Amino acid sequence: MKPFGILGIVVAIAAIVALLNSFFIVDQRQQALVLQVGAAKEFYNEPGTDEAGLKFKIPFIQSVVTYDKRNLGLDVPDIEVFASNQEQLIVDAFVRWRIEDPLEFYQRLGTQREAERQLLRFTDTQIRNALGNQLPEEIISGQRSELMDQIRDELSAAISGRGIDIIDVRIKRVDLPADVSQRVFDRMAATRNQQAEQIRAEGDERAKLVRAEADRERTVLLAEARRESEQIRGAGDAKRNEIYAEAYGQDAEFFRFQRALIACEKAFGVGDIGDSADTESSGPRAQQQATRIVVGPDQLGLCDEFIDQAQQNGRPRR
Repeated sequence: MKPFGILGIVVAIAAIVALLNSFFIVDQRQQALVLQVGAAKEFYNEPGTDEAGLKFKIPFIQSVVTYDKRNLGLDVPDIEVFASNQEQLIVDAFVRWRIEDPLEFYQRLGTQREAERQLLRFTDTQIRNALGNQLPEEIISGQRSELMDQIRDELSAAISGRGIDIIDVRIKRVDLPADVSQRVFDRMAATRNQQAEQIRAEGDERAKLVRAEADRERTVLLAEARRESEQIRGAGDAKRNEIYAEAYGQDAEFFRFQRALIACEKAFGVGDIGDSADTESSGPRAQQQATRIVVGPDQLGLCDEFIDQAQQNGRPRR
């Protein structure tokens, strides 16, 4: 084979290798950092962008480092924590994180393995600091959510400058040794009973205030109703007297006669003066149906005739 033929083959192979080394593919789940002699030159498919696909680089001079673009999870092994009362707790947690700045990540951490190692160390420290100032019952019960938010914020501050974004930190479980569990349960029960007694006492006090206010309003309403009824009654009496005065002024004799009839009507019950047809019958039944005087009016001259007739039709009621 001629020398030029061999050289041509070598050149062709080198060209093919260079061409193959000039292109690379960025997956949608990845972000790429193009380096030239250790210095960053290009970024592709960073968080918030969509630049996946076929890309070009200078062969043999530039290299490509890829990192995961997705949210990553990190399980934190069991951490032994001593609460503020020196009781031991075993905490199991996990961290959700992602690579936010590939350049800072590359410069400070380099690899994902190193990032996970530092995250474990920082998370362990922040969990101990946050839970070491709390009582076990506070960690187990309602304050756990606030504690996890505190740990997340403190971990974000501690890991800042490394191109990592802490999405969430969650405590999956908190275990207590058997001898500690009962003591913690008793303290929690005592605390809840004390809170219940306080709430009950506040409720009783509030109920008394409401009852007192209701009684006061009732008294005021009754007084106003009585006052209004007296005013209405007084106005009615005044109107009645006015009508009587007007009637008396028109015919004094007729007015006196009408008043006597009203007095007689009040003195006798309904049917006090029996019918003449009924008086002809005799016997106990007829006597029971006869009219009886309930009250005999005294000194009513106009009623004498009515009284005499009533006495003839019945006997006085004893």
